Amino acid sequence: MGARQVVYYVDARGCSPVLSLLQELPAKEQQKILAYVSYLEERGEELRRPISDYVGDKLYELRPGGHRVLYFFMLRGCAVIVHLFRKKTDRLPESEKKIALSRMQDFLRRYREGEVTLEGAAL
Repeated sequence: MGARQVVYYVDARGCSPVLSLLQELPAKEQQKILAYVSYLEERGEELRRPISDYVGDKLYELRPGGHRVLYFFMLRGCAVIVHLFRKKTDRLPESEKKIALSRMQDFLRRYREGEVTLEGAAL
């Protein structure tokens, strides 16, 4: 079952750190990352290595070349992209995972409180 939709995390100020970083990358890198996001939208939780992998704590990663895109699933297949970073080591740095977990918790809290919806945030 594919993801119904893919949304990007937006902080309380209305900024999307993932989209901001994505826009700063060269066009070729952007295209590769967006192709992987497209796979996520099409295949959802069915994605496996080498495209995607589970990294623990309800987080998954897309693995487009020298970057990692961290996301989680909610509401029957809706994927929320919370973090993007350039890969520098073989292992997922704990600091990058902490950023993703913090954003995931913030998103879920604000979703429960009605401060954020999934409408209008879709790719």
